[in-house]
Amino acid sequence: MTHRTGIHVLAFDIYGTILNTNSITSGIKQHSHLDDEKAAQLSQLWRRYQLEYTWRLNSMGLYEPFDTVTKSSLKHAAAEMDIILADGEIAALMSDYSRLLPFEDAVPALEELSRNPNIKVVIFSNGTEQMVSTALHASLPEALLPLPLHLADSVRQYKPAPSIYDGLRKAFSDAPGAQGDSPDVWLVSGNPFDVTGARAAGLGAFWVDRAGGGWKDQIPMLTLV
Repeated sequence: MTHRTGIHVLAFDIYGTILNTNSITSGIKQHSHLDDEKAAQLSQLWRRYQLEYTWRLNSMGLYEPFDTVTKSSLKHAAAEMDIILADGEIAALMSDYSRLLPFEDAVPALEELSRNPNIKVVIFSNGTEQMVSTALHASLPEALLPLPLHLADSVRQYKPAPSIYDGLRKAFSDAPGAQGDSPDVWLVSGNPFDVTGARAAGLGAFWVDRAGGGWKDQIPMLTLV
């Protein structure tokens, strides 16, 4: 991070950065009675279509709340795998999705950052306020809450649309200690598409390599931290 005076805003993505979306696999096994392999496959396909739906909506100039997107993508993934989910099973999985497990390093990192008076931690997500608030209360210690939120609902577009990153910058430009018209706002994300979106919009970005496989995205971008 650059050594500037004032407050550094760290905008944390939640799904895939703080919360492990693969942890829904245990809920899938519980509610659908699939074996380990099929449950993991459904989890991965669900996440794939969840993201694909947001990008397709952006491209079509449409918007649906993230909980609707998440339910629709679950149904799509299940149908593709010829899995029949009853309404009660879908409702149970949607409830579990609001209580995903955090990555082991997430809580200690947020606790450490919260002790630094020059850092303001915010949550920056595609999720709805209800989804994100429920997830944070289920996964983080009360001492860390509440955290400021900046969500896709505010612009009715999903990452990596420029408007959501521009909205993040503007939302915290008046924060105490911010740098006038150029607040020191940095994205922290485990999702490459999110990182490239932030960099294209002129924000700093820290990429969290959750898979440990190195950077593979081929979209041209500025230097990655």
